[in-house]
Amino acid sequence: MTIKKILSLFLLAYFLVLFTGGMLIQFLNPEMFKDTEWAPPTFILVASLLCLVNQKKRTIILLLLAGLIGFFSEIMGIITTFPYGEYSYTSKLGIKIFDVPLVLICSWIIVTNLALDLISFLKIKKIFFPFVFSFITTFYDLLIDPLMSGPLNYWVWKENSGGFYGVPFENFFGWFLVSLFISILPWKAWNNSFFPISVNLLLPIFFITTSLTNKLYIPAIIGIILIASYVISILRSNSFKPDNLA
Repeated sequence: MTIKKILSLFLLAYFLVLFTGGMLIQFLNPEMFKDTEWAPPTFILVASLLCLVNQKKRTIILLLLAGLIGFFSEIMGIITTFPYGEYSYTSKLGIKIFDVPLVLICSWIIVTNLALDLISFLKIKKIFFPFVFSFITTFYDLLIDPLMSGPLNYWVWKENSGGFYGVPFENFFGWFLVSLFISILPWKAWNNSFFPISVNLLLPIFFITTSLTNKLYIPAIIGIILIASYVISILRSNSFKPDNLA
């Protein structure tokens, strides 16, 4: 067994522990989970490492670049309100640079990973790639943002009214625009391994469950559509092989 495989299995085991804790806290007494402020940013970090660890060096560099593009767009958003609208981050996501949590780099890697993985199972013409990529990431944000800025309180919108569960529609335009920039990076080879697939399946399940427990039904439905589309695309793809899960 290679060092990379051992590292991947260790990260997956740790990810599953954090995933299980995040699920249980929604149904058990929160007092049982005191002093776990470190858990959300760690969960995001470990998920992003699972997305990176089995990719080729060139793809890893591009994913890191995608994370940085997303991160700097967040800094610009905090400073100028463009392209997402006016908002501010709470302290729940850990260390900040220019009032933006550093772990946001990992969040953009995770979202980019899901979009690229899903597209790799689809047969689309190259000319449509940027728009399909940006649609998937923005669709994912329709699940994530009402939850993160609502009950989880990771960030707060200046105007917490209207829009989509308090999230201004400008935010989704911003996601689509930034995703277009990420999509024009020179993406080529993509490795459909078990580890990023596990992140792409389990994270939406966590978000769907959390949405349902907080009565955010439309985001939950969006999440179900996203994960169902992902699973169906994998199963129907001619490029899908059991070896890809090794």
